[in-house]
Amino acid sequence: MNMKRQLTLRFILQLAVAGTIVLLMSAVAVIWMLQKFNEISITRDFASVGLERLVESSELGAEGIRFDPSLLKQVKENGGWLQSLDEKGQVESSYNTPADVPKQYGPGELVAYWTGKQPFAYHLAIWIEQKDGRLYTLVYGAPNIIQPLLTQVSDGGFAAQGGQLLLPDAMAYELRQGQVFVQLLDRAGTELASYNKPDAIPGQYSVQELVLRTLYSDRYGYLIQSSYNEQTKQTWIVGQKNAGTAATGKEPLIPAEAQIVIIGVIAMFAAMLILFLLLSLWQARRFGAPLLHMLVWLDAIGNAVYQEPLDRKGLSRSRMPSGKWRRRYRVFADVILSIDKLSAALQREQELRKQTESLREEWIAGVTHDLKTPLSSITGYAHLLAEPKYEWSQADVRKFSETMLDKSAHMDMLISDLAMTYRLKTGILPPEVEEVELNAWLRDTLQLAADDPLFGKGRIRYQASAQKAVLVQLYTPWLERVVNNITANALLHNSPDTVLTVSLIISDEKRNRGVTIEFADNGGGMDENTLNRLFERYYRGTDTASSPNGSGLGMAIAKGLTEAMGGKITVVTTPGQGTIIRLNWSDIKVRADGAGLDA
Repeated sequence: MNMKRQLTLRFILQLAVAGTIVLLMSAVAVIWMLQKFNEISITRDFASVGLERLVESSELGAEGIRFDPSLLKQVKENGGWLQSLDEKGQVESSYNTPADVPKQYGPGELVAYWTGKQPFAYHLAIWIEQKDGRLYTLVYGAPNIIQPLLTQVSDGGFAAQGGQLLLPDAMAYELRQGQVFVQLLDRAGTELASYNKPDAIPGQYSVQELVLRTLYSDRYGYLIQSSYNEQTKQTWIVGQKNAGTAATGKEPLIPAEAQIVIIGVIAMFAAMLILFLLLSLWQARRFGAPLLHMLVWLDAIGNAVYQEPLDRKGLSRSRMPSGKWRRRYRVFADVILSIDKLSAALQREQELRKQTESLREEWIAGVTHDLKTPLSSITGYAHLLAEPKYEWSQADVRKFSETMLDKSAHMDMLISDLAMTYRLKTGILPPEVEEVELNAWLRDTLQLAADDPLFGKGRIRYQASAQKAVLVQLYTPWLERVVNNITANALLHNSPDTVLTVSLIISDEKRNRGVTIEFADNGGGMDENTLNRLFERYYRGTDTASSPNGSGLGMAIAKGLTEAMGGKITVVTTPGQGTIIRLNWSDIKVRADGAGLDA
C-alpha cells in the first residue's frame, strides 16, 4: 500500500474515531441536561412530575412497594408526605406522613379533601396508574397553610396602623414560622397594609401582575392566593415562600433551564477542545516527528553529511535494533528509503568527484610532464644549433631537426586530443560523410598502423567481410582516429606478445543493414574498475609519465567520435582472457557486391 493511501486511511479512521467520541460526549451532555431539567421540574412541581416518576420507578416485592430513594428524598425536602392506597382506600405504605393524616379513606372522603370541598390541612395530589397488572394509587400531600390563613385574615376584619396589619400574636407567630406574608390592597391594587412582607414583593399590583404571580409561582419564588371583598372592593393576598427555591420576587436574569443548557454546552465544547488538543498533540508526535526527522536529514545532506541522523543513544530513529520500521515511521518508509538512496547516490557522487579531481590533477601533472619533455628537447637542440662556438655538420643538423619535428608532432597530438575532447563534449557532428568501401579502407588503415615501430611486427590481423565490397557512408577521418586509438590502446597497454584481431561484420546480411567492426585482443583484459572508467576523459590505466605515447584521452575520443557518427561502442573483457571492443552502426545502410543503396 502506497504512502498516499495509508495516510488517507489513517486520517479517515482518526476523524471517524474523533467524530464518534464527539457524538458520545454530545449524547452524555444531552442526557445530563435532560436529567437536570427533570430535577428542576420535580422540585418545582412534584405533584405533577414526581408522582409519575415514583410510579415508573416503583418495584413490588415481598415487603411491599419500594420507591426510588432520591425521589423520596425530594418529597421530604419539599415538606410533603406520600401514601400508597389499595383499591379499598387502605394505606399500604407511607413516607413522612404526619399523624393527623388518615390511614384509610372512603371514596367520597378522599375526593372531598382533594377538591377542597372538605377542609383539610394539606394540599393533595392524586396519581392513579396501572403497572404490571396492579393499580397504583399515590396520594401526595403538602402543608396547606395559605388557604386557612387567607380565610382568617379576610373574615377577621383586622385593623391597620402605619401600613402594618395588627394581627393576634398566635397568627403572627404562625405567619413568621411558615415564612408567610399578608397584604391588603385597595381597589387600584395599591398596598394599604401588610405583615411580614419580603422586600422582593411589590407594593403595587396590576391585573396582569397579580395573575402572573398567582399562576407562575415557581418563576417568582412565592406561592400566593388572593381573596376579593365585594363590599369593600379590597383584596387580601397571602403568600408563602416556595420550598427549595430562592425567592427573588422577580424573574431571574437567566432561567434555570437556560443555565443548565449553558453549562452543558460549555462543558461539551471544553471536552471537544481538550479532545482535539490531545489529538493534535498525538498527530504532532505521530506524524510531525518523522517529518522533522526527514527535514533534519535533508538539511544534513545539504551540508554533505549523508548518514541518517541518530538519537541521543546513537540509535536509528526510524528503525528498531532488529531492523524493522518503528511504528510512527512505517507510513513514511517509501520516503525514507528514497532519501536513503539519495544519500547513497550523493555520497557516491562525492567520492567519485574526489577521485575525478585526483585523477584530473594526476592527468594534468602527466600532460604537463609530457608537454615539458618534448619542449625541453626542442629547446635544448635549438640552443645547440644557435651556439656559435659549435660547428655542426649537415648530418647533425638534420638529426637535430628530425628530433625536434618528432617532439613537435607529439606536442601537437596532445593539444589536438585536448581540443577534440572538448569539441565532442559540445556535441559536434561530422563535417561531411562520404561513401567508402570499408573492406579495403580498413585493410589500408590497419596496415599503416602495423608499420608503427612502437607496436611491433605481426601483432595486427585483419578479417575482412565475406562480401567483396562493403560500401557505407561515414566520415573516414574520424573513423581513422577511432581505429588508431583503439589499436594503440590494445597494443601499448598489453604485453608485447599480444595479438589484435580486427573483423568487419555485416549485422543483417538479408537486409544489407548494419555494420560492426570488432577489435579482439588476447591480452591481460581489464578489471571492473578499469572497465567502468575506460571512457573517462581523465582516466588512464597508467599515469602519463609511464608512457611517452598517448594522452589518456584516446578511448574517450574514440567513444565520442563513434557516437557522433551515429554508432555505438561496447566492451567485453575478462581479466587474463583479453578484451573485445565492438563498433556498431545498426541502422547504417550497406551496399554490398555492387548492390544499390536504399534511398
